[in-house]
Amino acid sequence: MSCCMALTHCGISTEAMNLSKTSASQQYPEHLQPGRHHIPPFMRISIITRLLIMLAASGLTVSTALADTPVPNPSQPLTLIQLTDLALTNNPATKLAWASIRSGEAGLELARAGYWPDLTVSYNLQRLREVGLAGTTSPNETVYGPDISLSYLLWDFGVRSGTVDAAKFSLMDAHLSGDQTMQDLILTVEQDYYQVLGLDALQNADAQSLKDAEANYDAANQRKVSGLATLGDVYQAEAALAGAKLALQTAQGQLAVARGTLAVAVGYSADTTLALAPWEQNVTPQLPPQGMQELLDEARKARPELLAVKASEQSAVANLEATQGRGWPTLGLSADAGRTSTRITGQTTTANNYTAGLTLSFPLFTGFANEAANRQAQAAVDTAQATSEQLMQQVELEVWQAYQNMLTAAATVETSETQLKSAQEAADVTSARYKNGLDTILDVLTAQATLANARVQQIQARLNWFTALDAMGHSVGGLTAPKDAPELP
Repeated sequence: MSCCMALTHCGISTEAMNLSKTSASQQYPEHLQPGRHHIPPFMRISIITRLLIMLAASGLTVSTALADTPVPNPSQPLTLIQLTDLALTNNPATKLAWASIRSGEAGLELARAGYWPDLTVSYNLQRLREVGLAGTTSPNETVYGPDISLSYLLWDFGVRSGTVDAAKFSLMDAHLSGDQTMQDLILTVEQDYYQVLGLDALQNADAQSLKDAEANYDAANQRKVSGLATLGDVYQAEAALAGAKLALQTAQGQLAVARGTLAVAVGYSADTTLALAPWEQNVTPQLPPQGMQELLDEARKARPELLAVKASEQSAVANLEATQGRGWPTLGLSADAGRTSTRITGQTTTANNYTAGLTLSFPLFTGFANEAANRQAQAAVDTAQATSEQLMQQVELEVWQAYQNMLTAAATVETSETQLKSAQEAADVTSARYKNGLDTILDVLTAQATLANARVQQIQARLNWFTALDAMGHSVGGLTAPKDAPELP
């Protein structure tokens, strides 16, 4: 597979990972520093991301079991893009992300409710009869009537505004975390996909090595019958044949596990058989044009989890302001209107009641609860800031490691090709010389072992390149595919 194809294969990671870049294409701006709670447009989730998450979460509206999910036709091999689309639709991780967003939206509505007045309507009905000390009784009284009361908080020194800001940034955190969840899922599908293809290629290579071992065993037997080889040669060839069978059996088991892992990542049960489109045989690695510093800058701008932790930090700052406001006075308005009817011995009197007032409340002493709450909120801010710094270091390390792994993988692809070509020629020559009595069985087995190892190294080099490219795209938030990248078959 050419590098252009590799980048287009990563194109699903390029396109899907870049979904977040629409809403996270700049560094964290100055106007989002603590104390300035403004949500800029670029921090809001992109429309495409919203649609993908809603598509992935559509399964929440209908309660269906995993077994009810339609399984793709086994006769139609799936490309990486198709697998990723299935994963974004079926995997529960996307549903969890959408549920978190809906919870954040409800939390914001709940916080905004503090700006509205409370209205209460009631209806009172009482039956009264007074009994004096001397046993005298008064006539029965029936008191009844409706009542409506209003309470409205006029001023609270930033408690409500801080609570709303905290809810806004929590919702932003949920959106960006949903972006990161999708990117993580895309990376998982890519890695599982290439793992299956790599192990499938390894199984084929081990099958070819088994055929070579069988041919060597047959040749050793024929030479023994002709008196040109010893029994020890046959035993050595037989041992090599058993080793080839063991390697094939191991590869088959690993492939079965990898297929189950991929099926679960896509959203199916582990025993689901998914036909995969094969990778191309020609791999020409091409490194991204950006330098290390450019890749680090790109990661700082595009990684949704970095922006999510910044939003979480701002939420903690807003919550601190709300907590500090609880130690200041509040001014509230209260009003009540009612109609009371009193019925005594068949006669009814009616009166209308109206009251209104302002209440200024100041918390003089709360058992040091406000002070403790302020310290707790400040500790939450410090924790969020430290988490942001820690995550930034982690992301930078991931970019560095991914870049170095990609450099190594790119170098090993060409080397492994040369190794395989030389090992194949050496094995052919040694086998021919052995049949002519010029080499020993040990020479043949050594050459065949070298060839088998070269096949494994070539497969591993290709797998390392694809997985390194995927990891690189994930670490920086998405690699840009070349403009002339061909389409997937």
